[in-house]
Amino acid sequence: MTLLIAVDGGGTSCRAVVADGAGRRLGEGLAGSANIASDMLIARDNIAEAARLALQQARLPEARIADCAAVLGLAGANIGDKPGRIAALLPFRVSHVETDARIALQGALGTQDGAVAVLGTGSVFIARDGGRIRSIGGWGPVIGDLCSGGRLGRALLEEVLRAYDRLRPGTELSEAILARYGNDPDALVDYAKSAKPADFASFAPLIFDHADRGDAIASDILKHAIAELELTLRTLLASDEAPFCLLGGLASSYSRHLSDAFRQRERRPEGNAISGALAMAVAMFGQPQGAKRDHG
Repeated sequence: MTLLIAVDGGGTSCRAVVADGAGRRLGEGLAGSANIASDMLIARDNIAEAARLALQQARLPEARIADCAAVLGLAGANIGDKPGRIAALLPFRVSHVETDARIALQGALGTQDGAVAVLGTGSVFIARDGGRIRSIGGWGPVIGDLCSGGRLGRALLEEVLRAYDRLRPGTELSEAILARYGNDPDALVDYAKSAKPADFASFAPLIFDHADRGDAIASDILKHAIAELELTLRTLLASDEAPFCLLGGLASSYSRHLSDAFRQRERRPEGNAISGALAMAVAMFGQPQGAKRDHG
C-alpha cells in the first residue's frame, strides 16, 4: 500500500497525517515546533515524532516511516537552502518541502486565485494570480513576522515598559502584566531576554480581549497590526475584488477587527494547511510515476 505523509510545521507545533495513495486519512500525530529557521534539529525530531504518532494511530509499524512519501509545509522553508537541508535529515523515502504558506494556500483556496494570511506564533502571506504565486513575510521573529502573535506580545511588553517609564499612561492591561513580574521591570526584561516566539505569542489573546474592552495600549497595538495586515493584503491581491482567507490561531480574532471593505472580501477557507499538504502529496506521489526520490 502506498503511504503518504502530510506535515504542517509551524513555530508552536507540528501536525502530521498519514494517508493511503488516494488521500484517505489513516492516522495523525502532533508534536512540538518545526520551524526550520529557528532550529533545524528540533524541527527534524518533531517532524519524525509527529509522523511516528500518526503511524501509531493508524496501527501501522513504525518502520513503515521509511516507505512514506511526504509533502511538508514548514515555517522557515522560504529561507536559503533550508528546504534541502531538512529534507536530507528526514526519515521518509521521499521528502518534498514547501513553505507553510504554500500548503495553507492550497488548503484554503484549492486552485482558486486569491490570498491567504497565516497568523499564528509567526506569520506569512501568500497569493495566487493566474498561476503566479507571490509571498510576503515569513522572515522569522527577529525582524519579520508582522501581525504575528510573537510580534504582538513583544509589542505589549515594550508598551508596559513605556508606561512604567511614564512615556505614556498605564492601563489595566499594562498594570496586570507588570504585576505578573512583581511590579519589577528588571524581572520583565529578564523574562524577555530568554523568551521564545511562542512565549511572546501567549500574550496575544490578552491584547484582543483588552482591546475589545477599550484598553488604550491594547487598542494601539491592535490598530497598528490591523493596518499592517490590510496593507499587506492590499499589496498582494491582484484586484479590489480578489478574495482572501485568514488562517492560524489568530485568524478569528483578527477577522472581527477588519475594516468593512476587507471584511466583505474575506472568504471561509475550503480546508486547512494539512489538507493542502495532503492534496499536494496525492497529486505528486499518489500515482506510481510520482514516487521518485525528491529532496526539493
